Amino acid sequence: MNLRLEPATDSQLKILMTWLPDHRQCLQWGGPQFRYPFTEQTFFEDCRWRDLPSHALVNAERELLGFGQYYDRLGRCHLGRLIVSPQHRGAGLGKALVTKLVQQGCGQLDARECSLFVLKDNIPAQRLYEKLGFRKAEYPEPHGWLSGCNYMIAPSEKFIA
Repeated sequence: MNLRLEPATDSQLKILMTWLPDHRQCLQWGGPQFRYPFTEQTFFEDCRWRDLPSHALVNAERELLGFGQYYDRLGRCHLGRLIVSPQHRGAGLGKALVTKLVQQGCGQLDARECSLFVLKDNIPAQRLYEKLGFRKAEYPEPHGWLSGCNYMIAPSEKFIA
């Protein structure tokens, strides 16, 4: 499958909104500050897609298959708001999404490590991240709502082809 990352567009974010049909899934994806129920305006504001590098994973037909963001957090390329289309889960797209985001993000940010947060009860995502080389680590700042999450880090070299 010919997959690539491209900057996310308004129309792709409108599709992404349909992937989050309830409060729990919105909380899991966007965090507690993300308003739900959302409107198009609040969704666009809360995901900060114009402020953070926000990318769509697409196939050759430009079908939206996944979405993710990255930014510098504590000197690492931090991944956030990772999601794969509900219709395409279980097909290895999570691995492709994370790998491509880390490669691009670490390159742009000149980072040697990457990080992410994952809810402690999101076992499928944790398994994926562990298979990709992420390991749980202690988060060095005050937690607050992050106490329900695991902080995971991985060296960027694991993602360089």
